[in-house]
Amino acid sequence: MIRGGTPRWSLGRRLAGGRPDARPNYESLVIRLFRGLRRWGRFKETIVEGVHDLLNPTALPDGGATPARYRDIANVQVLADRPMPLTRFEQAVPGEALLIGRMARLAANAVVENYCEMKSLDVAACAMRDQHAKSHGCVRAKFDVRADLPEEFTTSLFQRGASYDTFVRFSNGQGKPQSDRKLDGRGLSVKLCGVAGETFLHRLAPQRTRAGEHDFLFSSYPVFFCKDAVEYTEFMDAVSARHDTWREKLAWLWRWIWFILRHPRQFIAFLATGLVRIVNPLTFTYHSMSPYLFGEGKVVRYLVGPEKPAQDSVPWWSHLWRRRSPNYLREALEHDLRPGSAGDDVVLDFSVRSRDAPTPQDVENAALWWTRPQDRIVLLGKIRIPRQGFETPDQLFDTERMMFSAWNCLPEHRPLGSINRMRLAVYLASLQARRKLNMVG
Repeated sequence: MIRGGTPRWSLGRRLAGGRPDARPNYESLVIRLFRGLRRWGRFKETIVEGVHDLLNPTALPDGGATPARYRDIANVQVLADRPMPLTRFEQAVPGEALLIGRMARLAANAVVENYCEMKSLDVAACAMRDQHAKSHGCVRAKFDVRADLPEEFTTSLFQRGASYDTFVRFSNGQGKPQSDRKLDGRGLSVKLCGVAGETFLHRLAPQRTRAGEHDFLFSSYPVFFCKDAVEYTEFMDAVSARHDTWREKLAWLWRWIWFILRHPRQFIAFLATGLVRIVNPLTFTYHSMSPYLFGEGKVVRYLVGPEKPAQDSVPWWSHLWRRRSPNYLREALEHDLRPGSAGDDVVLDFSVRSRDAPTPQDVENAALWWTRPQDRIVLLGKIRIPRQGFETPDQLFDTERMMFSAWNCLPEHRPLGSINRMRLAVYLASLQARRKLNMVG
């Protein structure tokens, strides 16, 4: 009984049709109400997520730019080990084919990961090179071979008085754009046009290159920091190791410690490469670092540097306090090449350092400094860069589409050593991943 004389069961009977054990209708109404609110909440979340996804395509959980989505692109087919015979100056390193395959896949993965990271920040971002992604500028130039070039340094490419239309690209070394103020290696790439003969790269991948082009690649340090493909693989294993969890961080730190203990000179050279000071891309000397064949029996390294010493050089210690723009190298390039300004063309000397009595050790050790008194530096020609603007949208687009490879060369100027043999597969894997991500074939 409850107050008022009404039995507790009688209220339920009246609401439930006379059955004292039936569930009251008001309870089912409340349940239905909460169920409806829950369904409405889910429907509202679906609408909100749909609108958000339309406005932010990169935030799509299933269709966004994530490395897992592009796993197939990263697992590209790489070239077999040594698609051309070794020269008499070369020797294979142990396990070379496996090392080359691993580094090719790692380069493709680097392109994918950098692309996904940039895509999350900018929907319009495109896939970039796995190295030397940031360009300071790609300029038109003219390459003139010396009219008095010594006969022993004359080849089908370097004929006395020959002239080639040329493109010169200045860049940073990292695989994604960053401030010029950060420690980094700097690069220079030279592309000669109108060259007679078929290059190695055009023979291996004709759909990827244009006929009649010949490339040279340079860096801001005289030698490579790893001597061969084995050391480079160990270094990249340390660089690319995951370090998200504390266990992975410990393993990553141990890889670095083990590499430094085993290869202290290489680690110091790696740091020195990033510490090289460049104030202006046009006033610095660049090096091919690794060795190349030159004609029939010569082994050389290439050099490109200013014809005249820089007149506006500043002391190295000014970098300790002088604040520079994040793009100060491009700004220096624009300043020196601005159209209508007074002055002659910028002229760069293109030379070779010829190794005396080269051996396989000279070729396979890309970290070896060449210091024999009998080694010669010979000027091959001049690169003349006229005043010009190079920042139009069409030129920037062409710069990103342009490709530079050490193996885009005539056979008599082929790269030598395991580091260069690895670069061939790495370049093709990186190029294929970049082109697929950008949907250009």
